[in-house]
Amino acid sequence: MIKDLRNTFKQTAIYGISNVLIKATGLILLPIYTSELSANDYGVLVMLEIIAQLFVGVISFHIPASILRLGSEVSDIRRQNQIYFTGWMMLLGVVALFILVTMPLSGIFSEVMFESPDFSLYFILLFCSIGVEILGILPLQLMRLKEQSTKYLLFFLLKLLSMLGFVIYFIIVREMGVLGAILGILLGNALMWLSTIPFQLRNILPKFDKRIALSIYRYGAPLVFTTIAAIALTISDRFIIKYYGEFADVGIYSVAYKIGSIANLLVIGSFTLGYLPIAFKKFRDPNFSRFFSKMFTYFIGIIVLLTLGVSIFSKELIKVISSDAPEFWFAVILVPFIGFTFIFKALQFYIAFVFYLTKKTKYDAMITGIGASITIAVNFLLIPVWGMYGAIAATGLSYIVMGVITYRIAQSQFPISYEFKRIFGLLFGCAVFILIGYYFNDLSLIARLTTKSVLMVAFIFMLYFLVMDDIERGKIRKVLSILRKSGGWKEFFP
Repeated sequence: MIKDLRNTFKQTAIYGISNVLIKATGLILLPIYTSELSANDYGVLVMLEIIAQLFVGVISFHIPASILRLGSEVSDIRRQNQIYFTGWMMLLGVVALFILVTMPLSGIFSEVMFESPDFSLYFILLFCSIGVEILGILPLQLMRLKEQSTKYLLFFLLKLLSMLGFVIYFIIVREMGVLGAILGILLGNALMWLSTIPFQLRNILPKFDKRIALSIYRYGAPLVFTTIAAIALTISDRFIIKYYGEFADVGIYSVAYKIGSIANLLVIGSFTLGYLPIAFKKFRDPNFSRFFSKMFTYFIGIIVLLTLGVSIFSKELIKVISSDAPEFWFAVILVPFIGFTFIFKALQFYIAFVFYLTKKTKYDAMITGIGASITIAVNFLLIPVWGMYGAIAATGLSYIVMGVITYRIAQSQFPISYEFKRIFGLLFGCAVFILIGYYFNDLSLIARLTTKSVLMVAFIFMLYFLVMDDIERGKIRKVLSILRKSGGWKEFFP
């Protein structure tokens, strides 16, 4: 099992770098957005990004994910290439239909969102960007299927640099504001997709198979509803905040949300990229249950550690990101609360892997739908009273309910003995240290940074002595010993 764990961490690390790079785009651009855009304009951009996220998740019909799942079940390269070509044809047709339908409606979207037809160009560019982004997902899934993680990393790096360059140019140099951000994202997506075409042509068997297409549809279709519900779960708060407030409120909340959800952005997505292909292949292994349980503990441990760091240093992060825009500083108070809710999301997210492994994705769709319903209902109840705090409370409640339901159903499908005692210890320790760190925010900068750094080190020591078992402490000592020697990294990651 140690070999499998090490391979998982290795693959996750490589895919994680890719995911970190693309997510880092948003974090790098955040200071630019907050300095060049008002809170109102940034709120507009956030709403447009949310619309794009919704369409990308729905219009793709989860065809890329279906190709990864079906392709992992066959070892024949020609069969894998035929599966890819079939999915590619399906996705191309869906994207073409989407563009034809939405382009004439750009003026209507502008009227609904801005109460004016003058912003239709925003939506024309946005719809083109959505189509190109969807097409760009497919070759990346093919690289995952073929375990070409280095190539995957290089294409993500290309997307990062091009998107970053285009957006900076159009916002700072050309001073195009929100429109420049949309155009830059479109060109970054297009450049990445075009660069993958030679790779795609080398890995297709141009023969459409109706049976494969039906299998792709059957696997992916239930996930569409999951995606709709999941996006509603994560974005409904901003729509409702806008309904009761202004775009500026959305902008401030979104800055806090982006910082507070760093664990979600950098770890959860990265872990899935590296872990799921391995889990699919190892699913029938006799030791899979123990492997799955151990990975759950380590996964939550990483999430907790990163969430603690972001929460404790929230004031410093927000000040650096928006030093010239005090209107964003209120986000400091919100970050720790948002960060902790994402730990509950991580718990539910991992246990839900069981539904993908057992091909019972309908349960995931049902549970996500329940969570979305709870979030929307509670948001409407609490946001008028508590504002942004009400949105955070609604999100946390929905993830807790979803986690309980997911665990009960998943255990009935594939029982796993999880290490909940250790996990609850992680959660309690994280909450206590976040609370302690909050009371140091009024100190001077040097005293604040020093005290908070000591808190982080103390938490790591707590993990080592109170949470880890003797075997894990022994392996950490062994790893540290290896890394002290020449060529240690090579021995640890052969």
